[in-house]
Amino acid sequence: MIPNPPEYITWLLTSRCNLRCEHCYASLRPWNGELDEKRVIEIVEEACEMGVENLHLTGGEPLLRKDIFKILEAVKDGTEVSLFTNLLAMNREKAKRLRAGGVQVFTSIDGAKRETHEAVRGEGSWRLLMRSINILREEGVSFTPIFSISSLNFKEAGEFVRLAESLGASSAVLLPVMPFGRAESRDFNADSRICTEAIGLAEEAAEKLGFKITLWCMPFAGLFVKSKYVSWDSCKSERNMDIGPSGEVLICDTLDIPVSSIRDKSLREAWLELNTNSLFFEIMSYNPCNDCPVSNTCKGGCYARTYKKYGSFNNPDPLCPKVLEKIHASPIIRK
Repeated sequence: MIPNPPEYITWLLTSRCNLRCEHCYASLRPWNGELDEKRVIEIVEEACEMGVENLHLTGGEPLLRKDIFKILEAVKDGTEVSLFTNLLAMNREKAKRLRAGGVQVFTSIDGAKRETHEAVRGEGSWRLLMRSINILREEGVSFTPIFSISSLNFKEAGEFVRLAESLGASSAVLLPVMPFGRAESRDFNADSRICTEAIGLAEEAAEKLGFKITLWCMPFAGLFVKSKYVSWDSCKSERNMDIGPSGEVLICDTLDIPVSSIRDKSLREAWLELNTNSLFFEIMSYNPCNDCPVSNTCKGGCYARTYKKYGSFNNPDPLCPKVLEKIHASPIIRK
């Protein structure tokens, strides 16, 4: 029996990039090239036929694909499409095409100050980013900045939210730097205390501004976030599908654990293989935190981070403040 179609597909279209960010989780991984234009468009068309609700195209830098607009134009009505780009290759013509296609743009702002952002993304990247954001705003393209929380920038989380609102963003996103790829060898990864403080600063700013923010990969936020302007989702969803550049269907887009491929299988076949995979079933069904008040929504937190920390999917998220409290017996949740 074919399960319901994916609600959300995250697709790393390419591993190529025009930046060398300190926290990139994609660039150092053993990808086997990328799918060609014909195959990508076939899969996009099949996704729309299946009734996929959201298609999130990322990389690498997807604007480096010369066929990116052909891919975007293959998305049919009924499927929302978003593009995660660093905007370095943005210009007015591309912005007009994104606006015409109704594409939601996500981009990274990794500091509320130029110096902080460029410490992660390289000298000169701030000026180019702000130039491109101005183009998006002038052309009426809806965009959402993403703030990757680290020890370098967490104190600027509130300022980031205020900056996003002032730039005309539709909303903002915060997530922790994931300890994979290039970030694995760096010493600025976020810990539980850093994430909790960053969330608090961001929540305070969002509440004062009446500005919506979303927390990615931090479903434990339900333990302490109160503002109606802050939302989050569980990392565990049987309706999400992650795809790598060469067509690998992955347990998570941060983990090199393939369970199928769309290189030589249809999307329907790959989706069925994912949903009948024993490891995927184990991850989705196991909850290590049944005694927690947010267990039903958090479901144990980020399973990729758990696997990285413990080598197992059967532990709670190491960034969860309740986990840290049990280890150190010192409360860190804000009252």
